[in-house]
Amino acid sequence: MANRTLTTPKGSANWVKVFVPDTKYNSEGVYSMKLVVREDLAEDTCNELDALTDAIYAKSIKDNPKLKDKLTKRTPYERVLDDEGNETGEIEFNFKTKALITAKDGATYTNKVAVFDSKATPITEEVRIGNGSTMKVTFEPISYMMQSTKQASVSLRLKSTQLIDLVEYGSANPFGEEEGYTFEPTPEIINDEKESSGDSTEEDEDF
Repeated sequence: MANRTLTTPKGSANWVKVFVPDTKYNSEGVYSMKLVVREDLAEDTCNELDALTDAIYAKSIKDNPKLKDKLTKRTPYERVLDDEGNETGEIEFNFKTKALITAKDGATYTNKVAVFDSKATPITEEVRIGNGSTMKVTFEPISYMMQSTKQASVSLRLKSTQLIDLVEYGSANPFGEEEGYTFEPTPEIINDEKESSGDSTEEDEDF
């Protein structure tokens, strides 16, 4: 549904690219991020996305009854699994938006993702947002029916984000404390001995 936006509860963000678009797979650039939210907190958002998926599924079959036995629904979010394949009680949302938008009339314009801090103040300079940062996301749900895969679903178009708690990229320590070797830096030795009165600083200088 165009021009309608939804806002997620706060969650743990991963692979955040909201200041500089990623051009690895699309030369025009794509902004993206993933957000992991506790299942109980994500329930309302999931219910709204499920309703939109059901609606585009029903509309697609109504428009083309031949799809009734072929069309399937794809859930626009995923349940997070641990290493053993068990559900963790969390939901992962995947948000994307193009850095360059082409309108129906062929005109193109640059797209940006608005980023705000915990006090809702716009962040106007790039911040290195690392995995595990706490964020919220406002997005536009776009219903679609993919003809090639015969799937009805909803894409999550990234519009804006709120950075609540920052884990700066590259600053996280992945290790906890263990018994064993402890590093102690060598104390700095300050040489405060004065040169003898017979030495001349000017005579030692050769430049």
